[in-house]
Amino acid sequence: MFYKHDHSNRRIYVQGEPGSGKSTFAAKLVHDWCHKNQPILTAPNKNTAFNDLKTIQTFKFLFFISLRNVRGQKDISQMIKDQLVDQMYSEDDLDGVYTLLKTIIETEQCLVVRDGLDEWVAPDGCNLAEPSMTGLPKDKVTVLTTARPWKLADGRIKNSQIDILMEIQGVSDPDIFCANILGCIIDDTKELDNTVKEFQNFVEKRELESLSSSPMLYTLVICTWVDTMKEEEHSKEYSLCALYTSLLESLCKKTTSTTGYFNISNPSPVYCFSNTSYLQPNIEILDKLAVAACKLLFSCERETSIVFSDIALSNYFSGEEFTLCKTFALRAGILTNRKDKNRTGSSNSFIHKTIQEFLAAYYIACNTYVIDDVVVGYLKRYNDSYLDLSQVFIFLCGMNTIAANALSGLMDEYHVASCRFYDHLPCELQNITEAGIREAEAGKQNTIWPKLSHVFITHDNMPYSLRVLSANTSNIQSLSVIFHLVGSPSVSEATFHQAKIKLRSFARGEPKSGFVLNLASCHKLKKLRLAVIGKRDDIYLTGKLFYML
Repeated sequence: MFYKHDHSNRRIYVQGEPGSGKSTFAAKLVHDWCHKNQPILTAPNKNTAFNDLKTIQTFKFLFFISLRNVRGQKDISQMIKDQLVDQMYSEDDLDGVYTLLKTIIETEQCLVVRDGLDEWVAPDGCNLAEPSMTGLPKDKVTVLTTARPWKLADGRIKNSQIDILMEIQGVSDPDIFCANILGCIIDDTKELDNTVKEFQNFVEKRELESLSSSPMLYTLVICTWVDTMKEEEHSKEYSLCALYTSLLESLCKKTTSTTGYFNISNPSPVYCFSNTSYLQPNIEILDKLAVAACKLLFSCERETSIVFSDIALSNYFSGEEFTLCKTFALRAGILTNRKDKNRTGSSNSFIHKTIQEFLAAYYIACNTYVIDDVVVGYLKRYNDSYLDLSQVFIFLCGMNTIAANALSGLMDEYHVASCRFYDHLPCELQNITEAGIREAEAGKQNTIWPKLSHVFITHDNMPYSLRVLSANTSNIQSLSVIFHLVGSPSVSEATFHQAKIKLRSFARGEPKSGFVLNLASCHKLKKLRLAVIGKRDDIYLTGKLFYML
């Protein structure tokens, strides 16, 4: 970082998305420098930010500046005086300390860490993109700056000013990160290993692995999970909509301290927004960003649906709205903007694809006609992309089940047209449908009746597959009921018996022993497969019914 071959890098920029760990990295750098003289540092220290501690030991002085706290100032030297010197010395000593500071900067090897360039606001009438480094001799002072990519995409920051540009990409080892966070927030350290395993199982089950590279997002998942871990069956009640609402709330809070609430006279547009404090004051901007999120996601140009130019983004705003909304979104961390690889232009994207999908689902939930006007057109152009709608569908199940049911019917239509019958495993669309049902239940949306033409029932998915089955008797084209009891120690006799009892709740006119499934309404049924592997129960078909005894 500080040297490239024998050349010293004096102007270092470290970029990273919101919550990627830039400020933590800067703080850890300061921590390592402060502890450079401890005896432990004579040997490698795994807890330090750098493998080569001798590098940072070459700096005799280090000055850390939090740029969010010095808005309206333009000179780094003045910031050091105001944020550091003035806080450490009395007024009587300041003149002498200022003189000493000037001498130190001119004669000693110094490191200045500027954290949060994107949070700095220039003084009125000043056209600087970053604070002035006047008075910091380049042969003596190294300046390390952290910023979000959109800030470094500013054309006023020239490539010639950057000796080296590095990027923090987030969590490299989610398991270690998870253990560290949980170790700080749970009481019983003896149970840490078990708690980590429980959380990892939860993340895998709810398919949240894509968030594990972001310290901010993953920490939010961990903390939210801990808050609900003592509740019975918390994994079934966990709401993704609630999680992403919390994230959106925290991002808005970083941009404005204004609070507001949804109430009887100003009801929440969706249930998950009901108990928020920072969304209501910004709801107009969020509504406009949701329009852009949805229409970009389902645009006719797939290559620009996730990463898009200012021109593409501006299509969804008026002239004045565009600047206002984009600035808010960048400062909040909802959007990011970065220089292209050739550094001749820049491109935008939402901070995470799931954030874009969450906002798109919110827009559809409030404007259900979008399914016919936008999504249908998208699928007609790309009829192999119906599974790409999965995350939007799951979010929609937690917001508006009427819209979710309509979208489910659309996805099933394209699924039937393109898929084969599945004999051994539930199809991917069934997995998505069951995830949607879980989300609807967690979001207290009780009218979810998704459409599915190919249904596969096992002891694992019994509660959700039966719900799908009961809503689709007239639509089902293939039905498989399979229980694997051979070589599966996790499937006990009690589990199998419980599964049979659950099937009885759907059955009609069943005998007292075993269960019966009424197929009289399954007019489109083309394929039926029934099997119990590893048990002697017999299956009988009679007329439109089948029995398992």
